[in-house]
Amino acid sequence: MHPAFANIQFGPFASAYHSAAMTPELKEALGAFLEKELLPQVEQPFESTSGALVAAYGAERYCGPNSAVRDIYKLEFAFHRSSGDDTIKVELLFRAQARAFSARRNKPLYLWTPARRDRYQAEGRQLQHLCGCIARHEAVEAICPLCSAVLSVHDSPNLFGVSCPNRCFKYNYHRDPANGQFLHGHFFRKEPGEV
Repeated sequence: MHPAFANIQFGPFASAYHSAAMTPELKEALGAFLEKELLPQVEQPFESTSGALVAAYGAERYCGPNSAVRDIYKLEFAFHRSSGDDTIKVELLFRAQARAFSARRNKPLYLWTPARRDRYQAEGRQLQHLCGCIARHEAVEAICPLCSAVLSVHDSPNLFGVSCPNRCFKYNYHRDPANGQFLHGHFFRKEPGEV
């Protein structure tokens, strides 16, 4: 196992199944998976690491022989450095027959580096600003700043919404039909690395 992953804490586990599952083979499989999928995303040298693997469904009732969820785990991991940590929280699936881990729902692992976090937050502010300009009927192009697609705009007395046809984001606010004031809304964004 790569030294970066040697100090992962396994558990604590509430079930006998999960306690028994933490074999050297499982730990080696996790280390190999993280070395291949996570380590290449680290952009700067790190000083230390920390992490924990726990069962996503840890109660005994989820551990029967036909359980579809007993081999799903939650991993939290961080590469530490004084300039900022790289972090990830992800659900992993262990396939015992293959002795291999994969990301649940086949989503690629995405390590939140300081640069990625800053870029994601800046994009969020840019999207919020654009939606505000459109809501105020300012002269702006309704083009997605992330993928350049023409945005869909819905502007009615009850609802204001802007969405990207490529699912980069969806912004909508319910309005008071009497005075047009925004009441409450939602802002959804595509997860990084999601296709």
